[in-house]
Amino acid sequence: MLSYFALITLVKLSGLLIPFIWFLWISNRRWRTWGTVAIVVLFIVSYINTYFNLPDLAYPSLIDGWLMWLIGGFVVVAVLRRFVFNPNGVTERAVNEDSFIGRLMRQFGVTIGWIGRLIGAAVAAFVLVLVLGMVSSVITAMNPKPAVSSIKTEINNSTDGAPMPVIKKSAETPVVNAPQTVSTDMNNSLNSFKNSNVYDLNHMRVQMYKGKMVYVAPVEFSGGFWRYIHYLKVPGYFMTNATDKNADPKFVSKPMRYTPSAYFNRDADRRINAYSMGYTMVGSTSQLEVDNNGTPYYVRTLAKPLSYFNRNYDFKHYKVAVLNTISGKVKVYSPNKVPKFVDVAATPELVQKEVTMFGKYRHGFWNATSFGGHNDVMKPTEAGTEGGNTLTPYAYKGRIYYFTGMTSVNSHQSSILGYAFVDARTNKLHYYREHGNVMTPERAISYAQQDINPQNYKGTLPLLYRIGGKPTWVVSMLDRDNNSFMKFVYLLADGNNQGGTYAVGDDAQSTLDLFQQRVSAKTGVVAEPKVTGKTISGTVERVVKPDSKQILFILKGDSHVYRMDTSSKSFQPIFQFIQAGDKVSFKATATDKNQLATANVGLDTFKNQSLTPTKAK
Repeated sequence: MLSYFALITLVKLSGLLIPFIWFLWISNRRWRTWGTVAIVVLFIVSYINTYFNLPDLAYPSLIDGWLMWLIGGFVVVAVLRRFVFNPNGVTERAVNEDSFIGRLMRQFGVTIGWIGRLIGAAVAAFVLVLVLGMVSSVITAMNPKPAVSSIKTEINNSTDGAPMPVIKKSAETPVVNAPQTVSTDMNNSLNSFKNSNVYDLNHMRVQMYKGKMVYVAPVEFSGGFWRYIHYLKVPGYFMTNATDKNADPKFVSKPMRYTPSAYFNRDADRRINAYSMGYTMVGSTSQLEVDNNGTPYYVRTLAKPLSYFNRNYDFKHYKVAVLNTISGKVKVYSPNKVPKFVDVAATPELVQKEVTMFGKYRHGFWNATSFGGHNDVMKPTEAGTEGGNTLTPYAYKGRIYYFTGMTSVNSHQSSILGYAFVDARTNKLHYYREHGNVMTPERAISYAQQDINPQNYKGTLPLLYRIGGKPTWVVSMLDRDNNSFMKFVYLLADGNNQGGTYAVGDDAQSTLDLFQQRVSAKTGVVAEPKVTGKTISGTVERVVKPDSKQILFILKGDSHVYRMDTSSKSFQPIFQFIQAGDKVSFKATATDKNQLATANVGLDTFKNQSLTPTKAK
């Protein structure tokens, strides 16, 4: 890998090649020797800087460096040629020192010799490079259209086909584990392996693993260089189910030698940087993903600027670097050739940039300014968990999507104009216009925390689902001290939540039932969610009627609590005579692995053999 950085350093210093050849041509033997030594020293210093600081290797940055060395080299050689290697140099220096500028500077006590002129020329060269940079910045800022055009975009006039998860029954559990909760639980589980006190958890990534949405977080070195020298590898990573509020972090023992917290050639970011010539490494560090065999890999998106002067990202022609944490081998893929196990080929930082540019500059730069018409100018909401609090990950049909609501740039408006769903694997942006009255996730969190939250929990991870065909915000409420999950909050997203169309609960089942009842009361439409769980048969052990709206019972040998809703249309009056000893069968669905969780009984399938009428003889 050292040879890669030697090549990178040569590319960076290649601007000195022509000035150095000129220098060798005009100088004497002694100056050639010192010049060669200076070039070697410069190469060594630049090599060390490149190796440890991992500079941006995108072409504009490389060209900037090349121009700086080229111009600076010509300036130095030109000054040496005129004032050092010129036989008439003494006379010319005296003439130049007696010039108007020289006399003016002497009045201020400043004498300009050839060294001063060298410094002045170097400053002039720096100013020239600075001007080029300023021109580039202006063009980048005022010409965002090519970058927006490079986004693979699908615009839909309605939300009918949006990859918005549908909750029809409690078995379809919403994402409940917020990153804060997962991080706290994982840190509390660090004693799962030997010498855990020398390791830490610094970042995590959401992905699909064997059909389930999970969080994966690598164990990293804590304590710096000497800890690394002593252990040389980290023991593995943690994995947690994203949709089970009772899920415990599972430690997977997979020793990894190549990680972002390692040093020298085993630094994951350094190894990927060596393969990123012409591209920018997006994000603060590489992120861990695992294949279906549990083998860990570090993944990083490599973005390419459009041109030297327009340095906005080309969102279509990016690369994905994949590092095997065990062997250290790096492979760089085009977007359409990324391995199947990589669910997040486009890092959240890249997605955040393209969603922001899509919302602001779809109709060009001037349209988004105070001089323009602000036609379709939007901004992403800021209640997410990734990408600068802009994006929230969704799992939909086995794929990871980054979701954000798009709202008006007018701060007085708090309604959703549309939704952006970005496929994290293909980086395709799907935009769906919203024609209804839907509140922003920030407003949903505000309702959850202020109006329905006497315990002063904090709301996070607002996700938009369809329940009964209506868009509904599902907010996870966390304890402010330890980030533990405390409550579900379901809020009808129609923007008029003053009507009380929300529900608070400890589990998905009870919260969904209460929410559907409140929506039915508001709309006048009775919700009849059909229970499609497995068929249960047995003998009734105990019956409890806590109120007029429900009947609870348990079966012999089964500690589940089963519930019949007496307000349901399919409830028959004869069902209320159920008693201990009755033999019954029905369908039921429980959303919690805890056997004490209440399971709803499908009344359209309920049969009580003890009450079955017999034909008269």
